[in-house]
Amino acid sequence: MNEKLIIPTSILENKKYRLNILNRAEDDLVLRELIKKKCSLNIEFAWDLFFWTYDDRETNPNVPYVLYPKQRDLITELDNNLILSRKGEKVNFILDKPRAVGATYTVMAWILYHWLFSKGFTARVGSRKEDYVDKRGEKDTLFVKLDYILDRFPNWLKPKYRRASMMLDNEENGNTVSGESANPNFARGGRKSVILFDELGFWDWAGSSWESAGESSNYRIAMSTPPDTGKDSYFHKLLIGEKGRIRKFNFDWQDVPGRDDKWFKEAKETKSPEEFAREVLKSYDGTTKGKVYAHDMRLVELKEIEYTGRLPLYIAWDFGLDSVAMIWIQVDLPNKKFYVIDSYINSNKAIDFFVPFVNGTIKSGIEKYNEYELNMIMRHKLWNRTITHYGDPSVKQRHISSGLSARDILEDKHNIYIQSKDWSGRKWTDIRDITRTFFRDLTINTKLCESFISALRMSRYPERAERSQATSEPLKPIHDSNSHYRSAFEYFCDNIYDEEEIKIVNDYKVEKYDTEVYVDDV
Repeated sequence: MNEKLIIPTSILENKKYRLNILNRAEDDLVLRELIKKKCSLNIEFAWDLFFWTYDDRETNPNVPYVLYPKQRDLITELDNNLILSRKGEKVNFILDKPRAVGATYTVMAWILYHWLFSKGFTARVGSRKEDYVDKRGEKDTLFVKLDYILDRFPNWLKPKYRRASMMLDNEENGNTVSGESANPNFARGGRKSVILFDELGFWDWAGSSWESAGESSNYRIAMSTPPDTGKDSYFHKLLIGEKGRIRKFNFDWQDVPGRDDKWFKEAKETKSPEEFAREVLKSYDGTTKGKVYAHDMRLVELKEIEYTGRLPLYIAWDFGLDSVAMIWIQVDLPNKKFYVIDSYINSNKAIDFFVPFVNGTIKSGIEKYNEYELNMIMRHKLWNRTITHYGDPSVKQRHISSGLSARDILEDKHNIYIQSKDWSGRKWTDIRDITRTFFRDLTINTKLCESFISALRMSRYPERAERSQATSEPLKPIHDSNSHYRSAFEYFCDNIYDEEEIKIVNDYKVEKYDTEVYVDDV
C-alpha cells in the first residue's frame, strides 16, 4: 500500500493518480484512514494528492497543485521555522520574490495544511487593504486562496468548519486563520503560531504593523515584490537586516519551470524598463517617474523625533469628501527648520470626530476610537494648546444638507480657526513649486508618520496615453489615497511664510509653550 501511495509529480500523471485514489477511497474506508494518517505526517504527500490551483491559461483552469523544486524548498523552510518558533525561538522570515512565482499561494496553502493537521495552530494573515485579504469571488485575495483549495477536498477529508469574513475556524481541532488589513496595531493582542505580511513593501504603516505583531507571535513572515519606493521601503530594511535576526528566502525568475531565455526576452519586450527591473530582476532602485515629490523626498531627513515645548506647533488639514488628513508640524523658522512629528487620516467621519486629536479631550463616545487613536489623543493632551491651523480653502464650503461648513463647525463649536489662502487665480503648480522649496529643510518622524511619508513619495501625475504627443506638464496629480496628506502639507507650505506668521514666530516666548502646564489635565 505504501508503494502505491507514491504520487507522480507530472501534471497529467498526477491528475490520473488523484482520480484513481479518490475513486477507490469512496468505498474503501481503510484506505481513507491510511491516506489521512500519511497526510498528517507528510505535507508534500497531502499537497500532491489534494491541493489544487488555478491556471487561466489552461482549457480547464483547475489543475493539480504540483510543487516545483523551489516551492518544495520553501515549505521545508516554513516547517523548519515553525518548529524553531514552537521551541521559543523568535523567527523573522523574509521572502524576497519577483512577481508571479506562486509564493503567496504556496504560503497560504502551507497555512491551510497546518490549520487542518497541526495541533494548536493559529494564523493571522494580512495585506495592505481589506479587499486583498478577503473578498468573495476575488481569486487573488488571501482567504479565497484558502477557499479554493478547501472546496476541492473530498468531503471525508474536510473537518467541520466555520467560514466568516476574514475568518476560518476548524471546529474539530480549534485551529483558526484570521485576517486583517494594514494598520498601526496590526495583530496586536492574543497569541498566534504565525503572522503573515503579504506584499509588505506596499503597506502603509509597514514598520508599525511589523513591530506591533512582535509580541503576538514567535514567527513572523514578510513577503513582497520590490515596491516603487525601493530601498526606502520598510521591507527592504528587513531584507538587509542583521544576520541571525532575519532568516531569508529568495525566489528568482529562473526558479519557475518553463521560464527560459525566450520567456525572459518576451518579458523584457512587454514591460517598461522600470517594471521589468522591479518585477523580474527584483530591483530595489525605486522610481521617481511620474511622481510629484519622490525626487524631492530624497532630501528629507527621516528619523525618530519627539515633540518639544521649545517650538510652536501647527496642524495642517485637508478636508476631502472622502477623507480628512491632519499633520502636526513644529517650526524653527529663524533657522528654517520644519519637523513633521505626527499625522492622522480617516474617512467617513463627522468633523467633530477629529477634534480630540487637537485638544486631547474626548467629551463623549470614547468607544468610537481604537487603541492607536486613544494613544494619539493622550499624547496630544500633553502638547501645546496654542496651535496655528492651516487648511484647504474648501473648508469654507457648506455641506448641502446641514448648511454648515467644516470651518463653521470647528470655529463655532470648538474654537478651532483654520487659516487658508484663496487660490486667487493661482494654479496648483504654483503651490507645488512653493512646497518643493521645503524638502531640504524638512525632518519627518518615521515612528508616527509612515503613511504620510508614503503619501509624499507615492503621489503621482496621471499617466499619459502611450501615443500621446503632449509635452506640457500635467495640471494636477490624480486623486487617490495619497492626495489628502499631500494637499495638507502643501497648504502648510503655502501659508507659513505669511508676513504676519513670521512676526508671530519671531515674537514668541519659550515659556508660552511649556508642556508641564498641562500635565495636571491628564
